[in-house]
Amino acid sequence: MLGCHAKYTTDHEKWPQHYPRSDGNACQCYNYYGVHCVASCASNIRNHEVRHQYGTGNITVTCSPGNFVLGCGMRPKFPSDDFEAWRIWAVKTLDSCHCYDYFGVTCYALCGQLT
Repeated sequence: MLGCHAKYTTDHEKWPQHYPRSDGNACQCYNYYGVHCVASCASNIRNHEVRHQYGTGNITVTCSPGNFVLGCGMRPKFPSDDFEAWRIWAVKTLDSCHCYDYFGVTCYALCGQLT
């Protein structure tokens, strides 16, 4: 799998989520108001791995040496009464993803090599 993507039907959800399952074969998405969850896949990936880390504030997840980022995902701390208005998740470098949520987030990096 190259990445998980979500098209939310509304932006009113406090804790939208889209992230890979730990085996890297499917995506999990959440939005109480509705979501279209999409997994981008390819058959020519070597050394495929899903890396993740939980923390508060800025989180960086790095691929194993020799692997590259194929996609990023995030799963905010849930449930929580706290709402992060500035939540982000993005590719940071060729081999890492960056996430931010002051109240806590698990940041995911889908990594591997295309053959």
